[in-house]
Amino acid sequence: MPNPTKNRERQADDLPLSGLEVVEVAQGVAGPFCGRLLAALGANVIKVERPPIGDWSRKIAPFLSDDNHPESSALYLYNNTGKKSVLIDWETESGIDTLTSLVSKADVLIEDWDVNYRESAGLSTEKFNSENAGLVEICVTPFGLSGPYARWKSTPIVQLALGGYLSIMGYPSKEPLMLPGHQPDYLAGLNAHNAVQMALFERDIDGLGQFVEVTMLETLTNLHQIALEMDGAVRVRNGHRQSSLSRRGFPPGVSTLPADDGYVTFGGGSVAIWEQLCLMLGRRDLSENLDLDNLDEIAELRGEVDEIMTEWMKGRTREEVFLDASRNWMLPVAPIMELHEVLADPQFNQRGLFQDIHHPVAGTAKYPTLPFVTSDPLQEFKRAPLLGEHTEEILGR
Repeated sequence: MPNPTKNRERQADDLPLSGLEVVEVAQGVAGPFCGRLLAALGANVIKVERPPIGDWSRKIAPFLSDDNHPESSALYLYNNTGKKSVLIDWETESGIDTLTSLVSKADVLIEDWDVNYRESAGLSTEKFNSENAGLVEICVTPFGLSGPYARWKSTPIVQLALGGYLSIMGYPSKEPLMLPGHQPDYLAGLNAHNAVQMALFERDIDGLGQFVEVTMLETLTNLHQIALEMDGAVRVRNGHRQSSLSRRGFPPGVSTLPADDGYVTFGGGSVAIWEQLCLMLGRRDLSENLDLDNLDEIAELRGEVDEIMTEWMKGRTREEVFLDASRNWMLPVAPIMELHEVLADPQFNQRGLFQDIHHPVAGTAKYPTLPFVTSDPLQEFKRAPLLGEHTEEILGR
């Protein structure tokens, strides 16, 4: 719980990363998300964008303004809160000189230059570190700078396919389902942020920076339950039910089923939860004779239990099922929430996850802040910059 004796508003120069200078040339999601986290913790993040368009995510819908103004891209606004924007065309001789000068005074450089771009632009992995020995350079790419895929193009669905995630999403008799959004990019950005902190910690010891690669594919594979292969069981597509995590089967009741106004998902996997579910349903007999080592018996019972649970939910809303099962029976249950419902959820709002931020073009909107609460409250998030808004302030032109 937050410490009431430290309940004060921090100032900009009193944050964990105050004084840290970061230059970000990465575009899109992964690198900018890393920069967003650093800025939230007090780093001075200078986002370098190439004229005339800037970061490509400025062109990505949805837009918050009625006229689809590129300054109102929700994707850009979210991933670039708290930064400053300068315009530098680093593909020109004068531009790369300006960027090099800027990076020479920085602690961290966040970039997303793959092998093909590095070769065409003449950007070696030693270029900036040779002139700034303390620089931590984070390179965030889909595949890294080595290996057979290093030169290939990628998108989130490609990463999910190669990382093994599409193979476990959907029903076994149908094509795999796509996970919407940019999850591989956000996860890689989170890993990049962790890598920055690690490299800065090492620099405090030896005074030297380093070049660090973070890839989306390796991020996904590290999060995968590869260790399950050691047990001889790997997740498979299992539709609305969770697949078994081992040779020993999951008890029935781990499923997603309809209430009167939508769907409710029931978690579980342990014998204790299965027995508690049976008590809630008034069917203690279901748990008394089930042999969890008999996979055929489990499979046969799952459909019957789904029908019993669906009947039990008839006439009830998602919230009624959620509150009854969670509060009264201590079962891991949740309604399938629409995004507008997430924004209004009392759990998030009581803990202050969302913050209203005003932008001169996009207007006011709710933004997620940080996924943790500190005893010493952090400063409020600042809006994303306009394209080139701080060029004169930082470069004097």
